[in-house]
Amino acid sequence: MQTYTNLQETILQLFVEIDLHLSKPLRTMLASLIVCLLENNEAHISRLGECLEINSKANVMGCIQRIRRFLSSKNISPARTVLPLIRLMLPLLISLPEIVLSMDRTDWEKRKKHVNILTVAICYKGRAIPVYWKVFDRKGNSSFEDWKDVLTPVIKGLQQMDWLSGIPIHVVADREFASPKLAEWLKNTCEVDATLRMKASMYLKGVGDEMPEVKIATLLAKMTKGSRQVLYNQVVTRKRKIAMNILIKWDKGYEESMVVATTLDNPNIADEFYGKRFGIEAMHKDWKSNAFELEKTRVTDPKRIKTLLIPIAFAYILCVLEGKKLEETGDVRSPPKGKTRTTGLFLNSLRSISNHIRRATI
Repeated sequence: MQTYTNLQETILQLFVEIDLHLSKPLRTMLASLIVCLLENNEAHISRLGECLEINSKANVMGCIQRIRRFLSSKNISPARTVLPLIRLMLPLLISLPEIVLSMDRTDWEKRKKHVNILTVAICYKGRAIPVYWKVFDRKGNSSFEDWKDVLTPVIKGLQQMDWLSGIPIHVVADREFASPKLAEWLKNTCEVDATLRMKASMYLKGVGDEMPEVKIATLLAKMTKGSRQVLYNQVVTRKRKIAMNILIKWDKGYEESMVVATTLDNPNIADEFYGKRFGIEAMHKDWKSNAFELEKTRVTDPKRIKTLLIPIAFAYILCVLEGKKLEETGDVRSPPKGKTRTTGLFLNSLRSISNHIRRATI
């Protein structure tokens, strides 16, 4: 009880430091849910209600109803938390040479209803940290307008932070988002570079090249394992005019080759940027099964899922911050250079924080 109360009060003070402007009841409930997630991990409303019951001495059904009202409140949304989340990440972002934003989508079906989440996250040491998201109640891919909706507040938020001045922003995304229109909008409107994985069905044509356009699948058919090829100033598809540089590579350890289009001047490093994208898949797995069990919760309403992801995002960042500290103090070993982590910063620190909360004092 004492540990829970102390941590809740600390988080409430943290909200003041990062300028999170919510009413007192919403702030208090958000802080309580963050502590419950850090302690119990699972994001089931019933489990969260039991945690609140123990620590508030209220009836469990009353606690569950309070959570439901919080999740349905119109006065809290990702739009109101994107800037505070970025401020909370200051110790993580301030030393990065560039900020890589990964955009991806995850979905599942529960009780014959679809939950479809489009997320933008910041890549950090093999993981991705959620910043903004959009939730749909349907199957299928998202649209260009949806991509702009989730990217715009994050990019604008990062660009208005004085302490991030001069640090470039880069967007990476998988084949679902293989759109030169997206790259053109990012470059011309947001002044942000992009590296996107292309589909084999797309076409390329060099700017000023008299040779006919070529299908990417034709280029892939000529690749051998261990080879790579760079093409400069290529117009992707027949509908866009923006010229991008293309990297085609087939690493020996993989079953298929990869094609990425980038607005970077040096396409030879495009695969390094794109490789950071995979952290968002690990993050989605943490959401759905590794830690918070979001996929198993009975919540399917888009608004409630969208709001439930807010305390999850705060808990996620606090865990990564703790994981960074554990590595700096030597309590957790950093992986050797070039080696992949066996356990991410998030899971290591989640276990550490959970153990602390379960103690009598902290």
